[in-house]
Amino acid sequence: MAYLGTDLYRLDGRVAVVTGAARGIGETIARQLGALGATVVLTDLNPDVEATARRLCDEGLRADWLAFDVTDVAAVQAASETILAKHGRVDALVANAGISLERNAIEHTQEDWRRVMSLNLDAVFFTTQAFAKPMLAQGNGAIVLISSISGVGISKPERHVSYDVSKAGVAHMARSLGVEWAKRGVRVNAVGPGYTDTEMLADVGRSRPEVMQAWLSDIPTGRMLRREEIASVVGFLLSDAASGVTGHLMMADHGYSVG
Repeated sequence: MAYLGTDLYRLDGRVAVVTGAARGIGETIARQLGALGATVVLTDLNPDVEATARRLCDEGLRADWLAFDVTDVAAVQAASETILAKHGRVDALVANAGISLERNAIEHTQEDWRRVMSLNLDAVFFTTQAFAKPMLAQGNGAIVLISSISGVGISKPERHVSYDVSKAGVAHMARSLGVEWAKRGVRVNAVGPGYTDTEMLADVGRSRPEVMQAWLSDIPTGRMLRREEIASVVGFLLSDAASGVTGHLMMADHGYSVG
């Protein structure tokens, strides 16, 4: 392997699966991986994932799609087998699907807690387990789990204890799996995005400008991240340029977590 030049950052010939890819950060990650040369399989429960994948194809990228529920373990395993049968291999996974629930801790019900944990933590593990199997069998692969700034600190002024705990769990999952699978050629890392310019956060800015201002005042750069700034970090971690990196949480937050 040559350690000079830009080829190490390419993903040509690889098959990458991205969950929660119908829109937002997941869509941008899928587009970035496609631009790096990967065949990208976009997955989501949202049926719009097909239209998103078709847009990527129209842009000249290699993209496929599959709609399924990542909280359904049997459906996840079936999806892994379907993608493997169709594409012949799986080289990379980005576990991006997730939700947030803003609610005071004292008001959280068991149903609230389980809904967040089911998607943000349980589904991340079982999706990783299912798609890691072909990677472990072939002796190489790379996985990125999407955590959050809320996985390492407490975001203010919103209150979402279940989200915070789930994202902390995702970060530690990457550490544990990164060590367990290191000698088998499969790297596992996490990315912790900061406040990012998505439609969901734009809605917050329109309806609760005081919350948006509080966020911006705590970000050292004074601005939200662009989705591309998250996607480029994910692309790096999946590439051979990051061959020495496993079991780590890489923050992409404009210094929020240390500022």
